[in-house]
Amino acid sequence: MLLNAAYADYFVPMHLTPDAMQAVDQYYDVDLTRSVVAQAGAELVGMALLSRRGKRGWISGVGVLPAWRRQGIARAMMHTLLESVRETGIAEVTLEAIVQNEPARALYRALGFAEGRELLTWRFPADGDALPIPAERLVRAPVEELLARFDDWHDQPPCWQSEAATLWKLAARMRGYCLDLNGIPAGYCLVSERGDSVALMDIGMDPRIARAAGLSNAGCTLVQALSALYLGRALSINNVPADSALNRVLAALHFLVTVRQVEMSLKLGNRSSSEPQLLRGTDQR
Repeated sequence: MLLNAAYADYFVPMHLTPDAMQAVDQYYDVDLTRSVVAQAGAELVGMALLSRRGKRGWISGVGVLPAWRRQGIARAMMHTLLESVRETGIAEVTLEAIVQNEPARALYRALGFAEGRELLTWRFPADGDALPIPAERLVRAPVEELLARFDDWHDQPPCWQSEAATLWKLAARMRGYCLDLNGIPAGYCLVSERGDSVALMDIGMDPRIARAAGLSNAGCTLVQALSALYLGRALSINNVPADSALNRVLAALHFLVTVRQVEMSLKLGNRSSSEPQLLRGTDQR
């Protein structure tokens, strides 16, 4: 599959089956009609994926096969993709780039993207020292019930992959847990089990409880209680905005940052007829 081959030597390799790729397209609202592929003869050598939600756009993946890099293919694909985005009336498009991937960041800056906040991926290893087990326990709760609190229980806007629109589509694949402090719901977490590890798909805290009890205290209690449920399994959470208070909780519990990304955005103006055209549609990946 083209996506896997393009990301095989990347900072975070991809290993998706065709079925898994179709699921990702659904969860992230990938628009295959507006995405593009690059073709050399009969060979597909690169792709750039566009996701759309209403008037917002997100570049959900850009990759070129190793043998075809440094030939301007990624730049040409991005020009064509942005031309396609302009046709939709979308005024702004965003993407994320791994901090140490300077060639990609330089390309996006050259295309007019501005760098914004950092997003941190955290991990607690399976063989890490056991976290203290709090007296409070997490209680299973319907994912849909917890997501109803999403907008009010986050201190920073989430990135595309962690938005409520994504999580609602993943609801059947997740477990939900609620933390009560003195009989009052104080926070929740949504998790997805992945073999010997557990992905924290979302953590939300009631801001009123957080202010009264201290966010670090309430947040630590929630994560410690979750760790007790999954003792001996690695825990991870992706793309936490750098300004989120949740980072203090994770750092205090000896989670480690494994990936740092920077969010980049581009405000789109009028269409440019001089930009090159590539193939639209990414049915073969």
